[in-house]
Amino acid sequence: MEDRLRECAGRGVGSVAHLVTARWATTVVTCVLLLAGCGETASVDQVGAGAESSTAVETEPATEPAAPPASSAPPPVTVRYLDESVALEAWTYCYRSLFADGSPPAAPPNVGSPEEVLVEFPLPGWSFTASFQPAGKQCGRIQEAPLEPVGDGRFRLRPAGYAGAYDVTLFGRGDGDLFTTFRWTTPVEGPLPTPQARLAVIANHDGRPDSYGVELELTDLARTPRQASARITVWAADGDAVAFDATRSDLGCLPEGTVYWDGPDDRGLEAAALGKGPFRYEVELVLDGSRYFAEAAWPADEIAGNEPSVALEFTPSLPGLS
Repeated sequence: MEDRLRECAGRGVGSVAHLVTARWATTVVTCVLLLAGCGETASVDQVGAGAESSTAVETEPATEPAAPPASSAPPPVTVRYLDESVALEAWTYCYRSLFADGSPPAAPPNVGSPEEVLVEFPLPGWSFTASFQPAGKQCGRIQEAPLEPVGDGRFRLRPAGYAGAYDVTLFGRGDGDLFTTFRWTTPVEGPLPTPQARLAVIANHDGRPDSYGVELELTDLARTPRQASARITVWAADGDAVAFDATRSDLGCLPEGTVYWDGPDDRGLEAAALGKGPFRYEVELVLDGSRYFAEAAWPADEIAGNEPSVALEFTPSLPGLS
């Protein structure tokens, strides 16, 4: 468990919208759930349609995974639209020390084309985020949208992005967490996403610098560049530095407008061994021949809830949708 948590701590888990259907995100989804405080007392495979994997725990071998008692699963999320409603079961959740790992249904419940929906959940203290992905497109662009609390466990959700058919995944977090999905053909346009960037190199390990890997991620670009490279320089407080080229991931199914570099991990460890912090990062990107530059400080610029990643702002601004 300690090794798994180290891995989770070193990988970005804040970008929930980019986790919900891409197969490359299974480990990160698992990390989100484990770090939510779920115990290791139980694990259930094949929750919801298309379940593929689960986190292993030390239990008696079984010929078939046993379904969890209904009382152990979180209550359904209710989506109200027009004069109708649908109760959505979670396909992945961490609740009451039970961890169930699944994947979204191929044909989620369809709510039609209302201009907005109302989400209801009966447990207090929960919050929700929605991610919109083009319906039936596993590697389509994904956009996050907040839900507006309106009281008594109810949340209002309005469209995001261009009008069209979307598979909308709700990520709920409270005393545990859950994922559930429905289909919505939005009749009007919502806010368009703006490009975001994050970098993880150095991490805090019991009060000393360490590294759990190098990660650089760009999301919500206007399009995925055909060619992309990244040069990273890490400066320690005493002026020593290490510079290296990031390793672009060869994962095939990334959302449109996303670029991801993963490694080299040994250079992250070399950076952590430079000396004392605080550390300064410099990143130079080349995207289809255009250059972009960003600086950030670690740990001052850490993203809350996505440590040890820091937020990056590039000059000139990264190209986004319009």
